[in-house]
Formats: sequence, structure tokens, C-alpha cells
Amino acid sequence: MRRFVALLVLTLAACATPKPAPEPLAKSRLSESEARAAALARSGDYAGAARFYAEALRRATALENADAIAANAINLSVVQQWLGHNDEARAALSAVLDDPRTPFSERRKLQAELRRAILELSVNNVGAATVWVGQAERRCANLSCEYAAIILNVRAQVELDSGHAADAEKVALAAVERSRSNPAEMANALRTVGRARQTQGQARTAIEPLQQALALDRELGDPRKILADLSQLSSAADAAGDARAARDYRERSLAVSRAMNDGKSGAEMEALLRR
Repeated sequence: MRRFVALLVLTLAACATPKPAPEPLAKSRLSESEARAAALARSGDYAGAARFYAEALRRATALENADAIAANAINLSVVQQWLGHNDEARAALSAVLDDPRTPFSERRKLQAELRRAILELSVNNVGAATVWVGQAERRCANLSCEYAAIILNVRAQVELDSGHAADAEKVALAAVERSRSNPAEMANALRTVGRARQTQGQARTAIEPLQQALALDRELGDPRKILADLSQLSSAADAAGDARAARDYRERSLAVSRAMNDGKSGAEMEALLRR
């Protein structure tokens, strides 16, 4: 009888579909923090996103999960920059850039270097940005690199911020060609083309690439980039002598800024509208 019962149990076990093993609690909590942070970032709650990316980074560090550490450090840096917390954005990246022990992948190291270059550009630290994008470029050469367009875009901005508008336009046009399958980077490249042309006194020819960038950013649904496009279009139209178009772009920019609760940009646009 015992033998029959044992055989029956084994037969039932063989026929039943095994349930997947539950995810360990620590990993589950890491995933929850990451998902919550991403949702808050998409909704525009960058302060909330920063809290949950910081929590996810702590959880990933406790698990010694190198890829999750890098991903959350980079995302935390992004939202801290959006909040205007540049020191905190740098500190987040130090989890990757200043840690020689954790076995981060070359891809994650490259992403962190590019993020640091973009951060330094945002505060006009062109020298540091040049160093960081150079490191990313050298690392990219050793990979089957998918980041060539981003590197070109950062290079173009470095040239523009260094006062080399003609060189910036050439590099940005190369970025346009390399970003055919990446609409976000194509929009960045087109915006830089427009800025470079305006800087060279070619405001009328700057408007078309800026309008193309705006169309892409509207499709992508990125309010921050839409605001940047409209602000640049307002400036270019003004420089081209089209006061009506310039005012229209300013009004649209103000509406976007208010919707984003971007007080600084909103105040700047209102001042321009009162001119």
C-alpha cells in the first residue's frame, strides 16, 4: 500500500504543472522601487522619482547587483539634473564612475560617462564635458557601439558651447545621419543644427531643422524637449525678423512651461512677451 501511495504521489507530481518559484523578496522590492520611480518620472513628479530611484539604488547595492546599481544611479542622476540638483546628479554617477571594484559592464560605464558629459554641458563646464565624452568615445570604439549618435550630439554641443558654430553644425549633421532609427537623438541633432545656424547668423535656415525637431519631440511626447524647441524657434524667428511667429512660439512655450510647472522658464517667457 505504501508503495502504491508513493507511486501515486510521484505520478501526480509528474503530471502537475509546477508553479514558478516566487521572486525573492529583496529582488521584488527592487523591481517595485524601479517601477514606481519610472512611473513618477513619466508623470513629471521628478522629486518623487528621485526618492524611489535612490531607494532602488540602495536595494541594488545591498544585493550587489552591478547592472541594477548602474541603471538606477544613471536614472537618479537624470532626474536630479531635471530638478536642478547638479551636485546630487554628480554624486549619483559616482556609484559607477568612482567604483573600481564592482564589475560594471562596458556598456554601463559608457552610459555613465555620457551622462556625466551631458551634466557638465548643462552647467557650461565645457572642459569637463570634453573629457567625459572623450572617455565614452574611446570606450565606444571597443564595442559594437550603439551610442555613436549620442556621442556625436554631445560633441556637437561641445563645439557650439566652445564658440565653434560651423564645426558644431557639421558634427550635428553627422549625428542626424547616424540617428535615423533613433527619433529622440535625431531631434537633439536637429535642434543643435538650428542653434548652430542661428549662431552663425543664418536664422532663416535655422527654423526648418528646429521645426523638424519640434515635430519629433511632439510625437515622442517629451514636454521638456518641446519647451526647448519652442524657445529656440522663438529666438530664431525673432532673429529672422518674423515678430508674429516669434510671439506665437513664445506664447506656446509659456503654455507648455506653465503646464510643466516650470516657474523659471515661465517667468522668462512672460518677460519676453511683455517686450
